[in-house]
Amino acid sequence: MAVALLVMVVILAVAIAIVAIVAMGIQGAGRERVPELANVMAETARHLNGDAEPPQGLVEFFEEIPDMRRGSSAKSANSPK
Repeated sequence: MAVALLVMVVILAVAIAIVAIVAMGIQGAGRERVPELANVMAETARHLNGDAEPPQGLVEFFEEIPDMRRGSSAKSANSPK
């Protein structure tokens, strides 16, 4: 029980940190002090909003994964009833 509570606290802390960093990228706070991080976080915010193009590596990764839904529906369509 204690392990589950600890894991949930860690997950919430990571989520809050990500939201805070992305908010910094959106608002531009800290842009003068750490411009590289602000630019990366602004790009991350654009990705989370769906405004940016997906990274090429991610597109290639998903193209390599076989679509399991097509295979299962084709099997069920061809199976005798």
